[in-house]
Amino acid sequence: MNRHANITSDIVLLGGGHAHVHVLKAFAMRPEPGVRVTLVTRDVETPYSGMLPGVVASLYTRDEAHIDLVRLTAATGATLVHAEAIGLERAEKRVLLGDRPPIAYDLLSIDVGITPALDAIAGAAEHGIAVKPIGSFLQKLAGLEAQCMRPDGPRHIAVIGGGAGGVELMLSLRARLLANARERGQREAGFSFTLVTAGDILEGHNARVQDAFRRALAERGVALRERQAVVALTRSGVSLADATQIPADAVLITTDAAPPPLFAATGLATDAGGFLAVGPTLQVLNDADVFAAGDCAGLVETPRPKSGVFAVRAGPALADNLRRRVRGETPKAWRPQRRHLALITTGERYVVASRGRLKAEGAWLWRVKNWIDRRWMRKYQDVDALVDRMSRRAAAPASRLDAEAEMRCGGCAAKIGPGPLSRALAKLPVSRTPGVVLGLDAPDDAAIIAPTDGHHLVQTVDFLRAFVDDPYVFAEIAASHCLNDVFAMGGVPRHALAVAVAPPAASAKVEETLFQLLAGARAALDRESVALVGGHSSEGADMALGLSVTGEVVPGSAIRKGGLRAGDVLVLTKPIGTAILFAAAMRAKARASWIEAVLTEMRRSNGEASRLLVAHGARAMTDVSGFGLVGHLGEMLAASGAHAALDLAAVPLYRGTLELARAGTASTLLSENLALGSLLGAEVDAATSAILFDPQTAGGLLAGLPAERSAGCIAALRAAGYVAAMIGRVTRDGLDARAARIDPLGTLQTDSPPCSVGQKKPRTEPAPA
Repeated sequence: MNRHANITSDIVLLGGGHAHVHVLKAFAMRPEPGVRVTLVTRDVETPYSGMLPGVVASLYTRDEAHIDLVRLTAATGATLVHAEAIGLERAEKRVLLGDRPPIAYDLLSIDVGITPALDAIAGAAEHGIAVKPIGSFLQKLAGLEAQCMRPDGPRHIAVIGGGAGGVELMLSLRARLLANARERGQREAGFSFTLVTAGDILEGHNARVQDAFRRALAERGVALRERQAVVALTRSGVSLADATQIPADAVLITTDAAPPPLFAATGLATDAGGFLAVGPTLQVLNDADVFAAGDCAGLVETPRPKSGVFAVRAGPALADNLRRRVRGETPKAWRPQRRHLALITTGERYVVASRGRLKAEGAWLWRVKNWIDRRWMRKYQDVDALVDRMSRRAAAPASRLDAEAEMRCGGCAAKIGPGPLSRALAKLPVSRTPGVVLGLDAPDDAAIIAPTDGHHLVQTVDFLRAFVDDPYVFAEIAASHCLNDVFAMGGVPRHALAVAVAPPAASAKVEETLFQLLAGARAALDRESVALVGGHSSEGADMALGLSVTGEVVPGSAIRKGGLRAGDVLVLTKPIGTAILFAAAMRAKARASWIEAVLTEMRRSNGEASRLLVAHGARAMTDVSGFGLVGHLGEMLAASGAHAALDLAAVPLYRGTLELARAGTASTLLSENLALGSLLGAEVDAATSAILFDPQTAGGLLAGLPAERSAGCIAALRAAGYVAAMIGRVTRDGLDARAARIDPLGTLQTDSPPCSVGQKKPRTEPAPA
């Protein structure tokens, strides 16, 4: 599915909340011709709030309570932009992003949740643990749990907030910590738990529900302090308004939340609490092209409490009104029900039900709640079932745009028009690089470069079709990939010419795609001080980017593929498995954490790795790309007339690679690469073979170093942020090129040198719009 072709309108979903996952599914089940749906999200896994107490109580695993947005967008055909929004340019209709250029929208929908309101309690930011946002809370919860398991760890736990969230958190956390204590033989009596609330617990629920939870708290030894306001948190505990001090080692906060900071400067209408003020159509009151749902929105005519149930129920109305607006039709009013059934857990498989004046409780209600929650999650977690149900045909008859798209011109008539091209280039900052006599600052028929005296030129060209839908990220990776051949020769890249291909679409959409492509390429090139001096743009069926790169090398110092000597150690600077992972991603089979990690590494330049390898005496070097690890190592051995032993257990793999390979996931190029199988001196299993011959994009450098210098080189590479490993050794040299052979030893390991997920992403400077 080409998600960029023939686009006339962009719907951007900001945030991966409960309402937006339904919008993704709704537009996948019934696509809107000419409409592209893009999800912009800070987190690639979104939690379901209804299952959070169960996660805290260890009744659910983290994965059971999260929706993988990488898999969901892959299955639904939406574009995923993994970035944090920091504001809006409403006049230009662009979303400002924190570490990259802004992206354009025609319609914008916001479902970003809420942030903790800590200002009312002194010391809350320093000494409290806020429950929102849920993603960061779960990380802090894991840290608190680890501390509590220490002999001298926290034992006195307090929760501030007596709503359903606070009560459930208190009971769930107590169940979790005491269960862990029992497993480790610790004394349960050493723990104490206190719930503090400024009003009555569960205000808004009937008295019988309130009494049921007062009883539940008392039976479990939780001290309840109602109608007592908290004014401060300190290192040693909680200070109340009446000057009472409650000893506490850890304090969790579930009180009122605040709107995200990004709303402040947008000029969008807000309610008294600062949340986006929306009408019954879910449109923000002062901007008909901006919608909002979930906790970040305030329904002006029909106010409702901040609850996940309303976000879930807003999903169908939001999807329908986005569809109506993009068609030019009038959106419909949505009025949420006044009362809803609340199923409140007690930290065990037991639930109290509350609706108006009704109340029920029992273990049977846990089974009901568990069935409801899991059924809802399956809609967005079971992407195979979703794909099976998706519509196979367009939802509308062919339009005039469709007819024009079938007759697009070729040759020079397929060039991107001067308007979109010039406007896209105008958004990029001018690159001031020594040696550029004439470049994009004054575009002409060709660039003029002044060569550096005493250097040889190193020239290479590469071209990639997009494998991720985000044009900025794809271009970052493509540019890094194109620089690798210069780095592999120990050269310094200086200048680049780009060939950018954008699918046919409305002029403004082509301009946006081209701008994102060039901005992504510039981000990667700027990190290595490489000037983008010109190029060519064209329409094509698929988004693509290529670079012709010119670099320099001191005469006599170029590093070739040949030159390996017996005893040399083989060093690899990045994990392998990119094609397997993205083959899985295209089929919605790859986990979000896997793709997040591999994209981080693929965007990492090999420039510093090249400099370190050269400094440590690399005799031969290449980059691992289309022919896979064995194919490119085989080229080095053939050029050197050598044999090598490959330590499979030391080969770093991207997370998920081995699991996917064992399941039969493979690149379409694998069958061609397997023709090089005669390089291996011993048979390996099918999964190992698929990984060793897996074609890599923006892969690592592979070098042969003198053994005595390899340890120092590995240490320097890892200190620079690379996942570097010694993966083998040259065993013989002086042979005929046709005698090249690789002897695989051991087996590939899932716990091989880890990918650097968790390290900072490559630094990017956003190009100004």
